[in-house]
Amino acid sequence: MRPEKLTMSAFGPYAGKVTLDLTKLGQSGIYLITGDTGAGKTTIFDAITFALFGEASGQNRSPSMFRSKYAKPDMPTEVELEFTYGDKRYFIKRNPDYERPKSRGEGVTKENANAELHYPDGRVVTKVREVNNAVVEILGINRDQFTQIAMIAQGDFLKLLLASTDDRKKIFQKLFKTQNYAILQDRLKEETSKLESRYGEIKNSIRQYVGGIVCGDDAMEALDVAKAKNGEMTSDEIVALLEKLLAADEKEWQSVEADKAKKQAELDEVKTKIAKAQDAATAKEDLRKNEAEFAAASARKKPLEETLAAKQAEAEQAKTFTTEAAKIQARLPEYDELAEKQNAFEKNRKLTAETEMQIAGIEKAIGEMSAGIKGLEEEAAALQNAGEEKIKLGQERQKRQEDREKLEKLSREIDGALSLAAKFDGAVRVYLEKAETAERLDAEHKTGTKLYLDAQAGILAETLQDGAPCPVCGSTAHPKIAVKPENVPDKDALDRLQTELNRANDDANRARAEAGGIKGALTEKEENVKREIAAQLGGMSIEEAKTAIAEKQSAAFAEAAALDEKIAAAQKRVDRKTEIENLLPQKREALETAKSDQATRTSELAAKRAENELLQARIAALKANLAFESKTAAQSEIDALTAKAGAASAAYEKALAELSANNTLLASLLSAKEEIQKRIGDGAELDVETESERLQMLTENLSALGKKGNILFSRLSANRTSLDRIREQLDSIRQVEERWQWTKTLSDTANGRLAGKEKIMLETYIQMAYFDRILRRANTRLMIMSGGQYDLTRRREPESSRGQSGLDLNVLDHYNGSERSVNTLSGGESFKASLSLALGLSEEIQSMAGGIKLDTMFVDEGFGSLDGESLAQAIKALLSLAESNRLVGIISHVGELKERIDKQIVVTKDKTGGSSVSIVV
Repeated sequence: MRPEKLTMSAFGPYAGKVTLDLTKLGQSGIYLITGDTGAGKTTIFDAITFALFGEASGQNRSPSMFRSKYAKPDMPTEVELEFTYGDKRYFIKRNPDYERPKSRGEGVTKENANAELHYPDGRVVTKVREVNNAVVEILGINRDQFTQIAMIAQGDFLKLLLASTDDRKKIFQKLFKTQNYAILQDRLKEETSKLESRYGEIKNSIRQYVGGIVCGDDAMEALDVAKAKNGEMTSDEIVALLEKLLAADEKEWQSVEADKAKKQAELDEVKTKIAKAQDAATAKEDLRKNEAEFAAASARKKPLEETLAAKQAEAEQAKTFTTEAAKIQARLPEYDELAEKQNAFEKNRKLTAETEMQIAGIEKAIGEMSAGIKGLEEEAAALQNAGEEKIKLGQERQKRQEDREKLEKLSREIDGALSLAAKFDGAVRVYLEKAETAERLDAEHKTGTKLYLDAQAGILAETLQDGAPCPVCGSTAHPKIAVKPENVPDKDALDRLQTELNRANDDANRARAEAGGIKGALTEKEENVKREIAAQLGGMSIEEAKTAIAEKQSAAFAEAAALDEKIAAAQKRVDRKTEIENLLPQKREALETAKSDQATRTSELAAKRAENELLQARIAALKANLAFESKTAAQSEIDALTAKAGAASAAYEKALAELSANNTLLASLLSAKEEIQKRIGDGAELDVETESERLQMLTENLSALGKKGNILFSRLSANRTSLDRIREQLDSIRQVEERWQWTKTLSDTANGRLAGKEKIMLETYIQMAYFDRILRRANTRLMIMSGGQYDLTRRREPESSRGQSGLDLNVLDHYNGSERSVNTLSGGESFKASLSLALGLSEEIQSMAGGIKLDTMFVDEGFGSLDGESLAQAIKALLSLAESNRLVGIISHVGELKERIDKQIVVTKDKTGGSSVSIVV
């Protein structure tokens, strides 16, 4: 990739539009980007990077910061770049997000980021994301790779030169994306830690289960159990001990369970005998109670039969109440109809009154609407020509505005001419000062030269000796020796004066050329202004035109204000006309609606009055045929009759139920008596007291056996659980221990923790391979820049056995055969070493990017620490780098580089703010 043409507009320190034709620098070699500190040298690389990728070259500048603070509001911030890649030429244009002052009024407006890319075949890609993807596809690299390959920033790479293994590892991790190896190391370490923790957990779990082993106090195995709990037995021994305890307790528990079953059977037999004896005694008492209840129920039967007969007669008589209530019930709907008709009559009466009032209101509204429509029609006729009047006023206002804009443009042209005239006067003064200085130095040089030539004889005479031949005439006698005059300049003084004279002449020539350029522009500007003045104002001078323009502008402002008032008034009339035209159809439609409503309501009123007459007749007929005043009175009579009939029926049902219940009780008592007699007949004589004592003794024996069995069962359960869990944990711990051992070995290897070995992590080992390739590339440059003295080499032995190693850097001194730390290099040597390392890293990254070739690169600063010889060696190394059609730009303000490098991009700070740039070849 080779930049061919770069245009920056309101970008960084460049306030205006700046174009750099980079083809002037040639196809290969080195060139210098020089200028004042902060003038904008690095901004050139920023602009190229931004044009390609939409970002700055450094991390401390964002695209939103690119807007020049010196730019005019109407000057857009954008970058255009023409570049070639693979013999194909591309054009890209891009602007960042930025805020700029509004061109009119106060406040700011935002420009959104945009980009467009033109292919050689004419295709155009737009939108920021699509352009970004297209550039990466064309170049084959992204922004990070581009800045690493194309920009050598000495300050950043000096950090890489002097970094420790840990620091250099972080740098390489980002450059070569080796973080996956670090992730693998961390995961191995984490897995090892988890397995170690799991192994400890299982061990603790086994100890807890061993602590839960129980045995009898008098058991022979009690001593072994204590040893197991104290950790004095192996896992297999503990398993055997538990199996032994379980076997003994199982045998004893089965014996206890057999005794319990035997005692329980005896106990159940005694309980059955005692229960039968007690039941027989209870049955005799139950028989006595049964006979007494049967006699009482038999006595109640006849009175209940008599009561039932009386209540049945009353119930037959109550049927007449039900018949009379049914008759009244049948006429209840007529009471509902009467209430409905009365309500309807009252509702119609109110509606009739309301309708009469509504009809009167509608008649009044119809009169008002008719009058309103007539008024609007008259007003519309008066406003018939309002639109034409507004159009005429607008046309007149537009003509006045165009005249005013012409005056404003002419005023700006006049101001530009006057400003250019002032600039020309300043340039003439500068030229006269420069010319005067050149003339003075020329006179001083001529006078000094004459004095020097005139004094040559005296200078020669000072070296003559008697008897020695004269170097001019050869005579050995020197009768009259010339005398050297005073205040004669020497050859060096004359040379210095000549240098000053040449510089002064160059300055005067440049000032004369600049004044001439301004004069040409001024002449053209004044001619254009005079033509415009003649066209708009007639024949007058520029000064008279300024006054005339001011007067015309003042008058134009007053006329515009008056026209604006007339236009506003005309607009109000147009708006009113439009409003009336919209209102009239609505008003007319509302009038017709009101008339229709009036007719409808009049018809409804007649219908309501006829309906009320029918309702009055029906109400009178209903009242004549009904026995009660209201439905409520009729319902009260129905309720009274129904209550009487219900009371008689309830009394009959109660008497029937009581007789039925007594008959049921008699039958039940007879049946129960038979069962009681059977219980008495089956009862046997028994000594209850003796059997009760035997029952007590059996219960106590059974309780003792139960306690003993519970103790044995609890011990069996606890020990069985411990044995099962210990066996499970033993299986788990064997698996965990095996995995832990090989995972720990792998983790220690990957993390550089093997005892007696170099502490090199897996990621560092991978980075060492990259580092060795970088050093091989770097040393080809360092041998040139150091005159064959130095090679960079990776340190093979760590500084300590505790820290990480593998990426520490030494320098090999071929002059004395020593190897030492790069920290011992001087400032200039460190620069050469760091520059070589940076170039090597750039080439390695470029190689990793698939052999992508960039035909341009930049080296930023650092040359100020080099002496003359080292500077020459560095330039020689960069020249070799620039072979094969590669251009190398050096960003520096070192004065000696200006004399050594012919091709230059010169960046200059302007006193008025901002910077300018030019190419000097």
